[in-house]
Amino acid sequence: MPSQEERIEALERTTAEFRPVLQNVAYELTMVKGLTIDQIGLTQNLNQDMKEVKERLTKIEEQLETILTLLKPS
Repeated sequence: MPSQEERIEALERTTAEFRPVLQNVAYELTMVKGLTIDQIGLTQNLNQDMKEVKERLTKIEEQLETILTLLKPS
């Protein structure tokens, strides 16, 4: 069974070997987080825009119905 010092040395070697990989993963996760936050903001803006478009279309439909009602012969 390896001594505590040998186990610590092995852990330090393993950590040193995987440090670049872990740093890369941390960087990529940071990028994904930033992109996700940006995407959420864009989606919220699109939802708001769609809500406004629907409201405007509803008003236009109401106006068209009124116009058609007025144009019908009595």
